[in-house]
Amino acid sequence: MHTLSLIGRAVGLALAGLPLAAVAQSATTLERVEVTGSRIRTLGATSSSPLTSIGKEEIQSSQPVAVEELIKGLPSAVPAMGPSTNNGATGAATLDLRGLGARRSLVLIDGRRMVPFDLDGQVDSNIIPVSLLRRIDLVTGGASAVYGADAVAGVSNFVLNRQFKGVELSSSLGRSGEGDAGRRRSDLTLGGEFADGRGHMVLSVGTTRTDPLLQGQRAYSQVGLSSTNGAPQGSGTGVPASIQIPSVAGLPAGTPSLANVQIEPGSGRLVAPYNSYNFNPLNYFVTPLDRRQATALATLNLSEQHSLYADLFYTRSGVVSNLAPSATFLNLYQVPIGNPFIPDAARAQICQVRGIAAADCVAGPAGTTEVPMAIGRRFTEWGPRIIDFSTRTQQVTVGAKGQINDRWSYDAYLSDGETTQTQTRIQWGSNARVQQALRAFNTSSCSVTTNGCVPLNVFGAEGSITSQMLGFVDLNAILLTRVTQKVLAASVSGDLGEFKSPWSTDPIGLAFGAESREVFAANRSDSASQVLGEVLGTGAPRPDRSGTIEFKELYAEANVPLLARLPMAHKLGLELGYRHTQMTTRGQTEYGSWKIGGDWEPVAGLRLRLMDQRATRAPNTNELFAPNTTGLSNLPVDPCQGNRINAAEANTAGSLSNLCRLTGVPLAAFGVLPAPSAGQINNTSGGNPLLSPEVASTQTVGLVLQPAALRGLVLSLDYYKIELDKAISAPSVTDVLSDCYDPARNPSLGVNGACGLVQRGPLGTFNGASSPGVLTPQSNLGRIWTSGFDLSAYYPLQLKQLGLDGWGNVDLSLNATVVRDYSVQTTPQAVKRDCLGYYSVACNNANQSATVGGTGYAPKLKFTQRATWNLGDFSLGYNWRYIGKMAEEPGGTTFLPAYSTIKAVSYVDLSAAWRVNKMLRLNLSVNNAFDKQPPIVGNNIGSTGVNGGNTFPTVYDVMGRYFTLGVTLKL
Repeated sequence: MHTLSLIGRAVGLALAGLPLAAVAQSATTLERVEVTGSRIRTLGATSSSPLTSIGKEEIQSSQPVAVEELIKGLPSAVPAMGPSTNNGATGAATLDLRGLGARRSLVLIDGRRMVPFDLDGQVDSNIIPVSLLRRIDLVTGGASAVYGADAVAGVSNFVLNRQFKGVELSSSLGRSGEGDAGRRRSDLTLGGEFADGRGHMVLSVGTTRTDPLLQGQRAYSQVGLSSTNGAPQGSGTGVPASIQIPSVAGLPAGTPSLANVQIEPGSGRLVAPYNSYNFNPLNYFVTPLDRRQATALATLNLSEQHSLYADLFYTRSGVVSNLAPSATFLNLYQVPIGNPFIPDAARAQICQVRGIAAADCVAGPAGTTEVPMAIGRRFTEWGPRIIDFSTRTQQVTVGAKGQINDRWSYDAYLSDGETTQTQTRIQWGSNARVQQALRAFNTSSCSVTTNGCVPLNVFGAEGSITSQMLGFVDLNAILLTRVTQKVLAASVSGDLGEFKSPWSTDPIGLAFGAESREVFAANRSDSASQVLGEVLGTGAPRPDRSGTIEFKELYAEANVPLLARLPMAHKLGLELGYRHTQMTTRGQTEYGSWKIGGDWEPVAGLRLRLMDQRATRAPNTNELFAPNTTGLSNLPVDPCQGNRINAAEANTAGSLSNLCRLTGVPLAAFGVLPAPSAGQINNTSGGNPLLSPEVASTQTVGLVLQPAALRGLVLSLDYYKIELDKAISAPSVTDVLSDCYDPARNPSLGVNGACGLVQRGPLGTFNGASSPGVLTPQSNLGRIWTSGFDLSAYYPLQLKQLGLDGWGNVDLSLNATVVRDYSVQTTPQAVKRDCLGYYSVACNNANQSATVGGTGYAPKLKFTQRATWNLGDFSLGYNWRYIGKMAEEPGGTTFLPAYSTIKAVSYVDLSAAWRVNKMLRLNLSVNNAFDKQPPIVGNNIGSTGVNGGNTFPTVYDVMGRYFTLGVTLKL
């Protein structure tokens, strides 16, 4: 992608918030240039859409190991899946603009698509070569007319340094102030000419390795806290085991219930639950990354007018997530009353509630009566559950570009990419083998001895499960993902020469193009993963699935200068675009995207820009074809738990007790139904082959000011509004349960459509492999609204203007977003949920689908303010990151007041650089310099993927003060 050399220098100085288009206007010598957001290459190109650039200097001073660190902190972005996501990790780092979800934000390298890493069509930003970045352009508005599907919220375009010359070795080493969470990144870049100067090639190879950070390594997260009362809260699946045993009918009055009990080690009795398992310490706050990268960029000039180019991207990354040890997770097992590990006191209690005669209530072979038990025993003797993600991404692009004549150019390329991911689940265990091991009448052999069965003691204290027992139930699961993407694209761009507006000297710019894209995505898993609940802790099976989506597209753009150098019309122009798409899956769908906008510069230095667009996003493979699978969602309180219901009203129409009975709570559990284990419940969802494309209406209106009196000052203010219709969405667990059990949403408390989505297990809970939990089906019935203002300011202050001659200059910048609306309605029947400034399970999932967890988090104000003092070979800087105050979404569960609000949070990052000589540069950065701890809200006030370690680790800093030292040597 060619750019003005002036723009390149300005971007090099600029920091976050500098509008690239505004800089382009100040050029005096112009060449044909293509800016992100348009395919038109014409003179004096500017963007009618808001465009933000991050320059090379900011990238170097921040010293990131991955671009996700840079993007998620921008005011227009929301932290998505990345290293701070542990429970729900995907082995990748994604980017999310405007909080609409990563699948609605398009990722490009040099204006071209990269292959997704999963069936949800998301790109892993770990594949971006940080060492080659020249700048990052963000268009935070719909761009489907230019780039096609997925560009609903905007585009992140990573512009590489294709003209690098020489040899550069860079390395950085980081560590937190606590001496942990180490990070190391090293890159070697080479660039030079070949073929007698007609060709140029750049090669970069790099390695990155980061260490994990455990929640147990920070004082505030060592113990899981309840969001409702602030008390320590762990999982009901722990040590000693929690047990739920249904009573048989016809028992004498006063017979105690064993519907929710725990073994007391000393007496061996089953007593009321008294101890939960603290799962926090072994969970990761930051997942480790081990990455190897190689990038090659080559250009060969065939003549002055024509050239060939080729790109090669290769990344191999390993990410590991750590979860609490595996367990029986309150799965329902059939256990013979004669099991030798059942304590005698507990056996007597069990026989009482099951009506087992004394003669049959004995240990050993005579005790053949089987008892249904939901058992929650944590295998602490085993160590953590591990998920190892090994991902390999490669993409090759070959193309040709050149000049047709002095006004028209062409660009055509073929891109072929593939991502494969192997997910290995280690130390999870086999549910079938647990069941086999529980059917035993002595401590040395099982009733069925196949596979070398070893009886399993789930009734003892910690240490009672031996390595031989674990060896028998051990099961590692393997899941494979493969995604391929083939793109064939061609475009021509130029201008109409003298055919132009009689009131303008600038020509009419045009671009035409065609694109064919084929995306194939498939999942395969081992036999154990395809059996319901067989891999402990996984819920529904994960059957194989695959699908191919083909796109054939034609597009056209026009940039029409209307007026120039007239009173109140220094410049006035119109921007138009249309893209026609034919999408083929099992059927064929045709739709269009368009844009219409313009720029009005009444006087030099003052520009008004506006854009109205229709953006579209086609459903991805998972959204279309994924089978129903079960994951986890947070739920602090079950509407039917404990004394909320009673048996006396179980058949009283219009009562909560009656509705709970009708939705699966057995009478034996009335009054004693336990709360969700660890504040989590099962959540089942899947794809829908009848989905159609989403449609978004996007409007932006902005003002750019460059006063001549303050040379270099650039101010911009933009208003944006996005309304997403036909959104591919799924109701949140909160929506479903409220629509069923809340009298305000279901006044008659009768069984309605929402209640049909409530699927409890045999014992009435939402936990265990036998419970699908809450179903959240996917549809095109959702809607999402967001709007707000973006403010950017940049000023290169020469200190000699203040009488400080010889003291260099200070680059000042501000990038702020004020959000005015962030609302979601998952179905026409669901409540329109206002999530602006609020956090909750439902608001965190505002941008979820049935297959992608939500990451919604929208403070009303978010900004970064940066200053860098440059003096000769030295520079010192700071970056102030501000996240506005938040509050728990009103209504629903009552949480601890201290956890129901989060004050505004400010972080200050410091940086220093010293260019020792022409070859050597040293960098030092200190992030979160004042060591600010994250806000504490407990573990179940938000959604599972983003609320962990008693905070929101994807949003707030959990590592504390962090030091990074970098060295760059260029030869």
